[in-house]
Amino acid sequence: MVAHLVTLYVCCAVYANLRYVVFNPKNLEHIPVFVMNKGMSMGAALCFSLAFWVQWRLARGAQPAVAPALWFRGGLFGVFMHVPMSLAILQPAYFKEFFHESGRLSFQGEAVFFFGALALGGLYLLTRTDWSPRHRWQLSLAAMLTLFTHTLFMGISRGINFNASHGYLPPMWMLSLFGIAAGVAYLLMSRPKVAAA
Repeated sequence: MVAHLVTLYVCCAVYANLRYVVFNPKNLEHIPVFVMNKGMSMGAALCFSLAFWVQWRLARGAQPAVAPALWFRGGLFGVFMHVPMSLAILQPAYFKEFFHESGRLSFQGEAVFFFGALALGGLYLLTRTDWSPRHRWQLSLAAMLTLFTHTLFMGISRGINFNASHGYLPPMWMLSLFGIAAGVAYLLMSRPKVAAA
């Protein structure tokens, strides 16, 4: 049901506003892009992870309320929001951790965008329907691992900011990373069997 997707994204947006606006009111004017982008990116990561969790449950006979394909499309929605919003604010004033004093991206900053682009490419390929189950599984694993690496480099760049200005709430990249790791684990447990010759 679409209501499940809406609820997930609303919760992510509320968390983003709680961490970055309620406890740090100077970000109030940056809600439309800087803050909501964080909610969109975490929502997308969790949607993909939920897709693989539901897929794993289906393989064990469960009847979940939301199909894996719907969670996947929900994740794509978040990605399509996240990419242009990120590019719109790609500057040292927003992400000083990604840049050298010269104004050029640092290694970590470039790695964030490189692995993000790889993940985007993998997700695009997954929208095709002509993959065999095994090839789809392999491509899904590659896309999730590059998404994990994209988020990990984000964390390496920004650090673990547990402080009063964020209400001592965990960073959103960390929550996303845990969610992606869970999705990878369920994906590994859902590996298709090789047909007997």
